[in-house]
Amino acid sequence: MSRTVGIDLGTTNSLLAYVNSGRPEIIPNRAGERMTPSVVGVDRHGGLIVGTSARHRLTSAPESTVAESKRLMGSAQRVRLDGRLYTPTEIAALILRSLADDGERFFGQAIDEAVITVPAYFTDAQRQATKDAGELAGLRVERILNEPTAAALAYGLDHLDKEQHVVVFDLGGGTLDVSVLEMFEGVLDVKSSSGNNRLGGSDFDAAVVEWLAAAFARERGLDVRADLRAMARLKAAAERARCELSAARTTTVHVPSLAARGGEPADLEVDLSRAQLEELIAPLVRATLEPVRTALSDARLDVKAISDVVLVGGASRTPLVRTLVADLFGKEPRHGVHPDEAVALGAALQAALKTGALSTQHGIMITDVAPFTLGVEVQTQAGRQRLDGVFSPIIPRNCTIPVSRTEVYSTTSDNQRQVDIKVFQGESRLVRNNVFLDQYTVDGIPAGPSGAEKVAVTFTYDVNGILRVTTKVVSTGKEADLVVDRSPQRLSDADRVAARERLAREWSAVSHAPAPPATAPDSLDDLVAAAQARLLTLSADKRTRIADLVEQVRTARTRGDAAALSQLDVALTDALFELDE
Repeated sequence: MSRTVGIDLGTTNSLLAYVNSGRPEIIPNRAGERMTPSVVGVDRHGGLIVGTSARHRLTSAPESTVAESKRLMGSAQRVRLDGRLYTPTEIAALILRSLADDGERFFGQAIDEAVITVPAYFTDAQRQATKDAGELAGLRVERILNEPTAAALAYGLDHLDKEQHVVVFDLGGGTLDVSVLEMFEGVLDVKSSSGNNRLGGSDFDAAVVEWLAAAFARERGLDVRADLRAMARLKAAAERARCELSAARTTTVHVPSLAARGGEPADLEVDLSRAQLEELIAPLVRATLEPVRTALSDARLDVKAISDVVLVGGASRTPLVRTLVADLFGKEPRHGVHPDEAVALGAALQAALKTGALSTQHGIMITDVAPFTLGVEVQTQAGRQRLDGVFSPIIPRNCTIPVSRTEVYSTTSDNQRQVDIKVFQGESRLVRNNVFLDQYTVDGIPAGPSGAEKVAVTFTYDVNGILRVTTKVVSTGKEADLVVDRSPQRLSDADRVAARERLAREWSAVSHAPAPPATAPDSLDDLVAAAQARLLTLSADKRTRIADLVEQVRTARTRGDAAALSQLDVALTDALFELDE
């Protein structure tokens, strides 16, 4: 017997969930954490690591770690880990495999199926790459589910008796999605989606990092922008400061020994207020409202028609985000779903519905939409001039899926024997402004005068956001089809098998090797050194706390207590960041 789970494969963190007695629940990872950082690294022994241990190495060994790889999905870019090259799909596969292993430990049985979420505004190539990642991880991907739709499902479970319009505003670490839904009699009908795949909490952090680097350059005369390790430490400090300022009005950012000058360590210590933070990120936060307006317009609704606004994603906790969204809708956003966990919980519900673990008697039914307009390039006539590069839509954006639509086109030249079908997605009338997806050639068209022969082009778009194109020469009935896949990193079947076997070998070598002697993680060694350098500058109470943590590290190392060392890594990091002389 095997299990089917829901997975939120996030930019910053990833989560695993299942349905227990009709309710979705988060599955903790092997360290007991509800969220697993979406970070992959190589440890000092050359083994692959995923999650918190990899995140700690971001500051001590940034060249051996990779984070936020979700932003690279569907691209040809590769990342390097200690001399080894990986595609973004393979990095995602390692994260998924780690999650699946945690789930199998939790259940005591295999996991071989999953519903995996993606941003609603993910392109076809990004969706294909996500599906491939699941398969490389040894999972059968039951469904690719849009993140705001998953969040709406988690929200809707407790609101099945309501009839209302809801906006789900999903601002995560790397992406923004906005969906407008209509709820009635247990049906969650997505009316429209919009978003931005390059806007999220990481962009907020980047603005703070630049401000911190500039402040350090002014105060110390040292520019650390070219120093990978220093910038990784600044990013960690920026992320922590942004989170602290969600609750506090001011915080002190302290990074010990950020750089050296004349052989002496130079610390960064600067106060950052919420007002300063909001000034830094205001243009980015204002940019989140444009997709909201687009989604409302596409749904043909105004803000007064919206009953609830549901905020999900860690970056939605930012006070300025909540303020601007509240101002736009004239009401406070809802707190009814956990912003970090809603997507994973909804994915688990979808998995349970698909497998029958959750009975349809619960009365839940959900629809989704195509996030982009899909069509082909055509040639048109303007007087005596022929115009190439014109976009002919076949499936309009926000059309309910699954959907199949057909358009019929005529030949444009005398004795034309073939036609090139070029597939695009986008909203412009000119294909040069849209995204090229794929192409193929239809031949065997009977010779004849221009316009005499017809070719029917059918687009079929499924619930996973995968597009199939079918063409038929009307006069002969000859057909051809194409599953659109223009992902530059998509592997052939043989290469996919080889990649899966290679990743399985690398992961197995780590997962089943004898545990190395318990020592402090690299990042903890750095933290202990930084803590010792700070001891003489601290007040008595803070000095006692730091000295106690350093002594606990020594004791845990002597005992060989790996679990304690992992906890102390986090505790000492927290303590150093909280210092505010």
